Amino acid sequence: MDILKFALGIRFDSLKDSVGEDFKELVLSELTSSLSAKDVEGLHILGGVNKIDPRDSEGVYTVVFMNGKLGKMRRLYSKIDGDGKLHSLLEARDPYVQNNVIRAFTDMEYFGAVSKNGRTEGGSRELVFLEKPVERIAYYENTIILAPNSFKGTVPAKEAVRRLSAALRKKLPETALVPVPAADGGDGTLEAIESGIITQRRTVAVTAPYGDSIKADYLVADGTKAIIESALASGLALCADYELDPLKASSFGTGELILRAVNEGLKDIYVCLGGSATNDCGIGMARALGVRFLDADGNEISEAGEMDRIAFIDAENVGKLVREARFTAVCDVSNPLTGVNGATYTFGPQKGAAAETLLKLENGMLNIEKLLNDHAGRNVCSEPGAGAAGGMGAMLMAVFGARYMCGSEAILDVADFDRKLRHAVLVVTGEGRIDSTSMQGKAVGEIIKHAEKAGVPVALIAGCRGEGAEEPEKHAVFTEYADEGEDVLSRFDRAAEKLADDIYIWI
Repeated sequence: MDILKFALGIRFDSLKDSVGEDFKELVLSELTSSLSAKDVEGLHILGGVNKIDPRDSEGVYTVVFMNGKLGKMRRLYSKIDGDGKLHSLLEARDPYVQNNVIRAFTDMEYFGAVSKNGRTEGGSRELVFLEKPVERIAYYENTIILAPNSFKGTVPAKEAVRRLSAALRKKLPETALVPVPAADGGDGTLEAIESGIITQRRTVAVTAPYGDSIKADYLVADGTKAIIESALASGLALCADYELDPLKASSFGTGELILRAVNEGLKDIYVCLGGSATNDCGIGMARALGVRFLDADGNEISEAGEMDRIAFIDAENVGKLVREARFTAVCDVSNPLTGVNGATYTFGPQKGAAAETLLKLENGMLNIEKLLNDHAGRNVCSEPGAGAAGGMGAMLMAVFGARYMCGSEAILDVADFDRKLRHAVLVVTGEGRIDSTSMQGKAVGEIIKHAEKAGVPVALIAGCRGEGAEEPEKHAVFTEYADEGEDVLSRFDRAAEKLADDIYIWI
């Protein structure tokens, strides 16, 4: 059976609250001069302002091609994505494909259906697609990747990308600008990823640490990847109305999020660990996925306060989809599971554990540590990240075969950064303060390492220069600081324009 009703939406950058007729004319003119009549024959074309996120105050002008078969839409996507001029006009995200859904549009205009001669019919205006489009430069011949981290407390990463885009497009209108999310991981990872690539949010009813039913989100990227934050289902911030008791707090809700994602058919599961209210070594999470923890008499154990009684780990009931998924434990800490630097003694006090409780929890962790190491066939509980999120890291690595990644590295992995580097002539990154820590596992340092490995130059933009800044500066062809004046955004814009001037001369 042929599936006909696919839609391809292309988001263009307006950088304003409303889209004027001049911008519409520019977008439509570029589309008609770069696409052939054959590319769009039989498609319906619409345009309107679409909010990328319902929380956004402004929208992005979007042209939608509808009613094509999947193969035709994929070819059209590739042609638009590969055109240098069109790519330079795109909003700071990739084009996206969706199936027959147009939501949150305002002032939607129907331009008509494209006939065999390349002209639209039955709509508000006539568009003419040429038999032989104008020859254009491919975007990958002149691509700049924009990957700034958040300028803490001043300019969010998403806003930094938008302002860099505006500055660069004034000087380099034919250059394709490709955004990549950059962040150090931990709480807020979902927002960081959303700032740079097309994702969809899923909302699921899950169990909070003390048993309440709450709603929690996870992200879907590329149709295959799920990005899950344990803090959204099992976080300390969810427990303001409770007297904290880590002997009872459960990570079950994080497991429910994972289960929902794998049942959706997602194969790559990134679990971002941090900010949890739990110290149950992830037994709640694992139970939601079908694992049983049994005492010597075969009774099932479900609470952190009973971990010292666990004698067996039974993973026979874990479903096929969970077993076939590829897990990544994402965290910004390297603590082992047990010991003075382990999950309990490092993070237990902030979760409500007094001295006596800490001792009981640690004894439980020492007991389950032996079982997890045996299950994994290695000393997994001493590896970096095993102690993250109250031991969820150890459970993911031992029972579900998860690999460990620091937050900034995982975000680049989700964004397919290394693939995008293949066609880039330059990467622009930066953060609020460039100093000696920038190269020590932070997003800026990871971006520089990946770019240098691929042979791609790096430019830096930052709010200010701190002690030890000469180390990251050595890796950059240009560095601009926004540390003069009082208005933060004006300072950033001036630095972005100066950087654009430097890049224009350099290119």
